[in-house]
Amino acid sequence: MSSTIYWDKLRILVTNSCNYQCPFCHNEGQSSDKSIKTMDFDKFKIIIDALKDEDIHEICFSGGEPFLEKKLVEMIRYAYRETEWEISCASNLSLITKEQVQKLVGIPLKFNIQFPYTESEKFHRSTGNGFIDKIITNIRMIRNAGLDVGLNCVIQNDLVEDVRQMVEFALQEELPLKLLPQIGLPKSSDFKNFVFPILNEYAVSCNDKGTGAIRWLLKKGDKQVSVLYIDSPCLTHDMIRCRNYSEIRILPDMSLQPCIQRPLEIKRLDLTQGKESVKKQFREAWKNLKNCSSNTI
Repeated sequence: MSSTIYWDKLRILVTNSCNYQCPFCHNEGQSSDKSIKTMDFDKFKIIIDALKDEDIHEICFSGGEPFLEKKLVEMIRYAYRETEWEISCASNLSLITKEQVQKLVGIPLKFNIQFPYTESEKFHRSTGNGFIDKIITNIRMIRNAGLDVGLNCVIQNDLVEDVRQMVEFALQEELPLKLLPQIGLPKSSDFKNFVFPILNEYAVSCNDKGTGAIRWLLKKGDKQVSVLYIDSPCLTHDMIRCRNYSEIRILPDMSLQPCIQRPLEIKRLDLTQGKESVKKQFREAWKNLKNCSSNTI
């Protein structure tokens, strides 16, 4: 954990807009305001310049769908040049182009792909307008370019077969898989009761990281893959775990994630007073992380 600003992971929400219509989406804690917002590139650079010497583990680019922001690739490249942080990007991967991939070659970047189902009809219905064949093609294009890809699957119900098919797909393609129970469903906290037995059928090892993330190494034949089950503190309002392992999200308008700010006191980052002022604002955000309001997460 950083000794100065305390946070060790940044999530940069470059836009609040998305071309998918996933029913489970909480839009990374952004409000339901329909006006489209995008992050200013120059302001993004100020944040990176202010924090680049901090002990930060990872920066993740997200949205909305981040590839709706035309400056996304430049933002990723800037973070790579100016920092030594791990870099990831949460995307549905429907909009990425070959030209963008080529500009990212050589950067140790990992894509975390929203991938709700393995069946084309369910995939299309869940996303509103996504086509699984196109996404699989883009996944292979990215992997062929030497970039890492992992699947993020939000578990939306207690249908055992859907999870089993997802695990089988991840094994066959050897794509790391993250399983995330949908926040807000009455039984989400109990999904592990049917998911864990499925994972144990293929398990070589299992490791509870103590962060709300439990990692399995699965193997079938000559294929193996890691699977991470996220037992989110948002499901149980576990503030101790949230405080110890949470990330800070910076929204397109330069405000911080609502769940770390007191009601009616949501403020935007002031980037005009220099690096130390920016760091101070991150420290204040950490101090405010005392109460859970998971309906805004």
